[in-house]
Order: sequence, then structure tokens, then C-alpha cells
Amino acid sequence: MKGVASLLLVLLGLGFAGLSALPWLGDRGSPPPPPGAGAAAAASAAFAPPQEEATDLSPFLSRPLFSAARRPPPPEAPGLPLADPNEGLLFGAYEIAGVVVLGESALAMLRDREGRLLRLRAGDSVETPEGAAELISVGLDGLTFRHRGATVVAPVRREGASTE
Repeated sequence: MKGVASLLLVLLGLGFAGLSALPWLGDRGSPPPPPGAGAAAAASAAFAPPQEEATDLSPFLSRPLFSAARRPPPPEAPGLPLADPNEGLLFGAYEIAGVVVLGESALAMLRDREGRLLRLRAGDSVETPEGAAELISVGLDGLTFRHRGATVVAPVRREGASTE
């Protein structure tokens, strides 16, 4: 039994030595033999792997593959320019919440930017960024203000009313 084990061990060692002689498993870093070294050196040089040329990677390093800069820019989104959020507000600060007319008395309800409800009668005034505006008259179709010497008529929008 000892003889068989030692024989297998010797064969295994010879097998590894034979594999290292193959060109693709041999030493890749050995220099080519000097000229005139003989036929054996020329034969081993013929089976040596070719030397790889250095690759210039600078174009790839300057623009990394998974960088966002490599992607084309997104297409321009079609649409309208953004509207002024204060465009529909009265004096840029108030929204007309409604108008109540009962007999001879009329009441205008305005909502400010904080959501507070203001109740105004003719003769009351509201503060605007340019100064106070006095409410002159309240009607179902509009509110009339005097602001900085000019008369301003704000139409009242009715929900569900037809625009014919």
C-alpha cells in the first residue's frame, strides 16, 4: 500500500512539472532569449505568449462610462410658461370668496393668503402692498374699490354660472 501511494505521489509531481512547461501556463514574465542563445532558446521563444501592447485608457477615464454626463440631455418639455400665482388675486393679496346681498345690505367676503375670511361692507377698507383700498360698492357682478386715486372694479366669478 505504501508503494502505491508513493508511486501516485511521484506521478502527481511529474504531472505538475509537465504542466508548467506548457506555454500558456508557464512563466509569463520571462524575457526573450538573447540572440545566438541556441536552438533550444529559439524554440522556447516561439512558444512564448505575445507581449501585450499598452492600451491608452485616457479617453475612458476622462468620461466615465456610468457618469450622468455621458447621457444625452433630456428633451425639452413642451408646455406653457408658468403663470404668476398672484394673477387671479385681488390686489395680489385677496381672493373674492363670495358676495351676500340681502335686501338693501350687501356684504363682500375676501380670503387673504393665510386663509382668513374678511367681511367687508361699503366704506370698509383693506390693506394692500401699495396702501389701503376702500370698498365703494358691493354688487353680485363685481366689487368696486378706490385705490390710490383710481377706481378698480373686480368681477365676481360665480361657480356653475353659464358664460353665454
